[in-house]
Amino acid sequence: MANFVITYDLNGPRPSHKEMDDHLRKLVANRGRILETVWWVEYSGTAAALRDRVKTILGDEDLLLVIEAKSAAWTKLLVDNNALVTAWNKAAKVA
Repeated sequence: MANFVITYDLNGPRPSHKEMDDHLRKLVANRGRILETVWWVEYSGTAAALRDRVKTILGDEDLLLVIEAKSAAWTKLLVDNNALVTAWNKAAKVA
């Protein structure tokens, strides 16, 4: 498993933010919204494979960025900091 950051801009009528949230919940078991449209996910494939899975819900006008992350630093996030640190470190050790 590896740590990935997914961020997107939804510019069309669909998907809604709720539909996008539900889509990500179905795709990956371990994830957390870290900023409004930025998610941390634990994923066993590549950034390109994750991108291809995520983009199936997006329209042509939507934007998407998937980054495999080896390290990170932050001040305050929408998820519990301790839970994210624990999950991040676990995924990093497996990768």
